Amino acid sequence: MKAISKGLMTIAMLAATAACDGAPTASNEFVATPAEPSFARSSAQLTFSSAQSYSEETPATATGGTGSISFTGSITTPTPCYAVNAAQTTRKNEVTVTVTAASTGGICTQIITNNNYQGAVTGLTAGTYTFTVINEVGGTRTVAQTSTVVVQ
Repeated sequence: MKAISKGLMTIAMLAATAACDGAPTASNEFVATPAEPSFARSSAQLTFSSAQSYSEETPATATGGTGSISFTGSITTPTPCYAVNAAQTTRKNEVTVTVTAASTGGICTQIITNNNYQGAVTGLTAGTYTFTVINEVGGTRTVAQTSTVVVQ
């Protein structure tokens, strides 16, 4: 009887040791969870153009389309001797376009100039986006527009 008890104790000890060997159990298995939804594709691209006017300022607009957001606006400079360009960043459901006016240098007539622009961010997936345009002149940044836009 003592031998049987000793044998059962040995089996129980081996079973307990095997249970603690780090082998996966149902309680510590990896369970995949869906990734956070990301509306914007990393392939989003910006098209942009601008034209100068000494009198008219284009109002800020943003419109969603099929896979895109089209926008217009104006950035004001103290002279016409500024180059205007834009860059976009896209994170999840936020699209930000930064329009920058940089002085071209040299001597220039002091005439307040409206640099009217239009552009589009393409390559977006369908969804609702927060669209922001930031205008930057001489290191000063201002939010030109923020709106909610639905992309189809």
